[in-house]
Parts: sequence; C-alpha cells; structure tokens
Amino acid sequence: MEIAHILFDQAAGSNWKVPLAQTRHHILLLVVKGKVTYTVGGEKLRLQRGDGLFMPQGVWREAHCDESDPQTMYSAHFNDLPQEELGVLLERSYRRFRPLGFEYVKQRFSVLNEVWIGQMPCYDMIARGILTEIIGLIRRELGADGLPSTRRSLAQRIQQYIVQHYREQIRLDDLARHVDRSPNYVSNVFKEVTGRTPVGYMHEVRVAAARELLLTTNMTIGEISESLGYCDQTYFNYIYKKIVGHPPSRSLKLGRAKP
Repeated sequence: MEIAHILFDQAAGSNWKVPLAQTRHHILLLVVKGKVTYTVGGEKLRLQRGDGLFMPQGVWREAHCDESDPQTMYSAHFNDLPQEELGVLLERSYRRFRPLGFEYVKQRFSVLNEVWIGQMPCYDMIARGILTEIIGLIRRELGADGLPSTRRSLAQRIQQYIVQHYREQIRLDDLARHVDRSPNYVSNVFKEVTGRTPVGYMHEVRVAAARELLLTTNMTIGEISESLGYCDQTYFNYIYKKIVGHPPSRSLKLGRAKP
C-alpha cells in the first residue's frame, strides 16, 4: 500500500467543495460531524455524522458541504492495495457504510492523522498498519450484511445501549436484560456481527471519549479515568495504551501543546 494523503477536513463555511473530477487514488472517508453531499458516478449521496464512503481510483465525483451544518471528516487517499484486500469494497462503483464500531474507527482515523502529520521515524509503516486495520474493520462489518437482519438489529441495539451508558458500570447481564436474551447469546451475536465483544466495544467507546477529553480539556488523567467509570487508573492506562498504541500521558501532552 502507498498512502498519498491523510486529511482532516473541517469545512468552515459554504465555500468548501470538491470540483467534478476523477479520483487519482482510492479514497476512504468518515464523517465525524456535520453534513456533506457527494455525487459519485452521477448519484447524489448525503452523508452525516457516522457515515463512511469508499470511492475507488478513477471514479467521477464531486462534493460540497451543507451550509447550515458544515462537515468535519477524515479521509485517506491511497494506492497499490491488492484487490483481494479491498474485497467487498470493490463490488460496486462506490461503497457507503455506517460502521457499528464508529467511535473506534473514528479514534483510529484520529491516530492515523496524528501519525501522518507528526512524521516521526517509521511513520509511514505505522500509518499503513493503522489504515490496513481500518479497512479490515470496515470489510468485516460489511461482510456482516449477509447475516440475518434480526441478528444485526440486535447488535445495533446493544451498541446503542453501550454508547448511551458507557460511563456507567455495564455488565453483560445488563445488556442481556435490555434485549431480553441470555448473556451468552448477546455476546455471541455481537461478536459475530462486529468482530468484538460487548465489553471490548465498551472500552473502545470509553477510550475514544477519553482521548477527546485529553486533547480538548484541562482534566487530569485521574479525573478522566474516574469520569469514564474506571475505578483503577492503572487499569485505565493499560486499556488506553492497548487501544490507542500509546499511554494517555502522551495524548495529554499533545493536547496541552496545542495553541
């Protein structure tokens, strides 16, 4: 894989637009805030927070932001990834998706952007690894489209519950009662659809929230850990490093260093 660009677009107003042209690279994007409209191969697509889009190299596309709610989004522009690794993404002229693990995918895009901008030693190798992970996660979720709608719907209900209650102490029994199923059934279906356990997904959501707080507030690591339901800061540090790739102290320094 060869990465050409990793971009973090924050449309400041109605002037943001992409003129009609063929894509020079494969493009994978994720909208994390606001709304944007893409026209791909003559088909208009209105994207909002939580939506992703893959456009293969050579497709005709144009785009403009929503004047009332301009978008914020990440995008990766890359080439030279074998077709078998893109898999289901290449089955259509474009692929729109809404990752069930949105918070984690958003967090990985954020780290990817951070690595790309920082250009520390081996940054290109690390960036390729993170982008490969993101593509793999999306492919796995798109592959779940073949599962029965009842199982995908159940996984979505569990996901929504976790997103709404991630600051609380969530047990598997709580999720089971919420959807009126057994704990084993809940765990098996969620992993079948998303590739992760409910508890693993809860940690991903918490860490994504923690990273935003570390980068944008004056809260200490201890305060953030406690606010997210971690009674042991050492355990929080372990989970954070496992998911993000570096300890929360590094994210805290990045946040403090911003003007």
